[in-house]
Amino acid sequence: MERIAPPLELLMCVKRSIEKGQSVKQGVLQYIKKGEGEFATVVTRWLALLQQGQDTRECLQAVVSLHRRTLLQILERGLRGESIHGVLMRLEEEMVEACHEEITNKIAQLPFIMLIPLLLFQFPAFLMLLFGPLLKNFFHSFGGG
Repeated sequence: MERIAPPLELLMCVKRSIEKGQSVKQGVLQYIKKGEGEFATVVTRWLALLQQGQDTRECLQAVVSLHRRTLLQILERGLRGESIHGVLMRLEEEMVEACHEEITNKIAQLPFIMLIPLLLFQFPAFLMLLFGPLLKNFFHSFGGG
């Protein structure tokens, strides 16, 4: 496993920043500084729109995941000065639970995915071993000798 989920990483950066007595914006900037990938660019674009005083609805609607969109909405409230620590704690619990559920679903699908090599490679080889001698005898009896 490479890393934790990007929205969970952002949430933890902001939560850690709040617990240190820093602002929400500093936590978001720390995530952007060390963040990689698609979500970090979305967060960068979202923060730039907020700092320019523009509407962020279009940027938020482009985010497909409900957890990511909710996190950005909560952070937007925090950047406006509202207290969001309790909400972040509850959202973190939900996100961790969603991650565990996704991992459980992937693990449940794994046995079926692992059957593919068995069906493609091992089953035909088993059939050749099983029917090979029978076919040899069958063709030998037709060949006359």
